[in-house]
Amino acid sequence: MAESVSYDSITELKNDLKEMEKILSTVVRSNVRKLIVQSISTLKSEIDTLEKQNKETSTEKSIESKTTTKPVYTIKITSYGWDESSKFVKIYVTMKNIEHIQNDQLQFETTNTSMKLTVTNHMERNHVLHFQNLAGKIKIEESTCKLKAGNVVIALRKETDGKTWGALTESQRKDKEAKDSKMSDSASDPTDPSGGIMNLMKKMYDDGDDDMKRMIKKTWYETQQKQGGAGGGMPGMPGMPGMPGMPGMPGM
Repeated sequence: MAESVSYDSITELKNDLKEMEKILSTVVRSNVRKLIVQSISTLKSEIDTLEKQNKETSTEKSIESKTTTKPVYTIKITSYGWDESSKFVKIYVTMKNIEHIQNDQLQFETTNTSMKLTVTNHMERNHVLHFQNLAGKIKIEESTCKLKAGNVVIALRKETDGKTWGALTESQRKDKEAKDSKMSDSASDPTDPSGGIMNLMKKMYDDGDDDMKRMIKKTWYETQQKQGGAGGGMPGMPGMPGMPGMPGMPGM
């Protein structure tokens, strides 16, 4: 790769050229004029060559920079939790090495019905959490995103105080309502009282935290032991016998 010529060197040559052109305008003798014209031509050629060399060097450096720069990929954020109060829905985002993230790496965008968090250039990746259709409308100017206590904390200000979302997105809310409605119908069926109890336990299991899931499994296990292990157990729960009447119950 050719080395670039300093700007000062080219400037000096251009100043020489101007001086020679000024002298040419005052010269009368033909032979002297020819010598000066030749010098002017030589200077112009040298300046053109040096400027072209600098341009080529700059282009080569630009190409080299582009080929050596690693691309930054974007991945989805999947580790987060959330809760809600009468005024806010809060989302708590966690990720590896979060303690190295600075506030200027957080890009937070909202509309009345959507939010997008981008954590830029963290561990050579951009990380994105995006909800396009929130379960309720929000106030843009009162919604915030901050680093706090080892989390990225997003506070979405509800447009309507006291309105319960029940889910983060509209689709999640509809799925939950449909599921709850199905559970309610099964629980109220007088022809299958045991099915109602099973559905209630399944709902408690699905909606419960890890402690709740362990308690339900422990209770069922102890009940089966008292009954001499008869009657099957809870399908889909590793390490436990299946529970009749509760198909599809997810495991821990």
